[in-house]
Amino acid sequence: MKRNSLIIFYLAVIMGSLTACSFTPEYTPPDVAMPANFKEISKDWEPAKPADQLSRGEWWKVFNDPTLNDLVEKAITNNFQIQAAVARYDISRAFVAANNAGLYPQVGAIAGSSENRQSVGRPLRGSNQPNIYDNNQFGGAATYELDLWGRVRSSINSASALSQASEAELESIRLVVTADLVSSYIAMRGVESQIEILDSDLDLYQKQASLMQMRFEQGINSGADFYRVQSLVDTGKARKAELKTRRAQLEHVLALLTGVAASNFSLASEGLTKLSMPPMALQIPSTLLERRPDIAAAERRVAATNEDIGVAKSAFFPVISLAALGGYQTANQANILTAPNAFWTIGPTAFLTIFDGGRRAALVDQAVAKNAENTAIYKNTVLAAIKEVEDILVDIKDRQATYENVEDNAKLATKTYLISTFRYEQGIASYLDIVDAAIDQSRAKTAQIDYQTQLLIDRVLLIKALGGYW
Repeated sequence: MKRNSLIIFYLAVIMGSLTACSFTPEYTPPDVAMPANFKEISKDWEPAKPADQLSRGEWWKVFNDPTLNDLVEKAITNNFQIQAAVARYDISRAFVAANNAGLYPQVGAIAGSSENRQSVGRPLRGSNQPNIYDNNQFGGAATYELDLWGRVRSSINSASALSQASEAELESIRLVVTADLVSSYIAMRGVESQIEILDSDLDLYQKQASLMQMRFEQGINSGADFYRVQSLVDTGKARKAELKTRRAQLEHVLALLTGVAASNFSLASEGLTKLSMPPMALQIPSTLLERRPDIAAAERRVAATNEDIGVAKSAFFPVISLAALGGYQTANQANILTAPNAFWTIGPTAFLTIFDGGRRAALVDQAVAKNAENTAIYKNTVLAAIKEVEDILVDIKDRQATYENVEDNAKLATKTYLISTFRYEQGIASYLDIVDAAIDQSRAKTAQIDYQTQLLIDRVLLIKALGGYW
């Protein structure tokens, strides 16, 4: 009997290793028709070369701002969105480990001690059996599922693909957080530069107001000139208050992204002077499939649901397991670990569901539909990524062309203001000409800062859309 059970055991193991199969469909990543080039690339931009690429993890360093570099490093370490994504990735890795356990036997120990009373009228009771007896046992048990239909392997592959998707999502969160931080930082520095322009204007307006007041008191000019320049002072102060509020709000955003309470966070004002404008260079569109973490995550979910189809189909076949149980059992606690008290049982078992009201077929349909859904999501993610890049490229191209006109306009506005001031001092023009010229000059300088700020932010958005620096 012992020999027959062992033969059954070994034959089952050999059969499991030789006849194991899988019902998972052969997987190929979904095909998306990619354009040869981005439509909105400017002729002035250089194609990127692999040797010229900066590490995707340190793309923010192209702006050459030490303060910004320090903030990004703190965000990567302390940002709670990133920490939550890290935890989700750890969860996915644990899920893979839990599924991997299906490749190994499950072994446990059993022990028990009980006092029992049997009924006097129990069927087939022997005449010499006691009414009350002890039952003491100690031993172990092991079970092992033969993965004949690939259910365990498909479950492991699905969990692994989901873990890889979680890892890509972690990279995506890091990219989003760092891009948000760099964009907010640039916007804050742009506001600071606007405040600097406004402070310069206010200083000039204050001096002119004092001069106009003195001339009015001396009867040289009317009070209208004084009131005009004083109006500029009051308007400038109101605008400065708005800019200071905006600057404070952006600083609060930086505090949140770096994992610090806004009440305990502050940065010195520096303006845009330390930020460098990165040169433009682009990869061909197909590199998006390799670089963007959200695309990688979407593709891994397709692979996971493809494996789930195999898991669902395997439910139509029997679950075959090997089981072994053994140990010692006796009515007396003394001398339990002796050969006469030993017992064991070993052999394969099989379970096949005959009727389940269509549940298994429905689960297969569900897995197939889920795979189709994730395939569509993946393709849409790729197309959305291309659209995002094209949108940013056209913004940069048009804004860059306009920026040259804005720069020229700022220079002309400054010259106009100087000429108007000279003409007023010579008595040729009215002070209203100076007021108009001062307003135009301030607007031109502010527009120049706005465009410069947005061009820097556009670089960040493009880096984010491309999944890293070009």
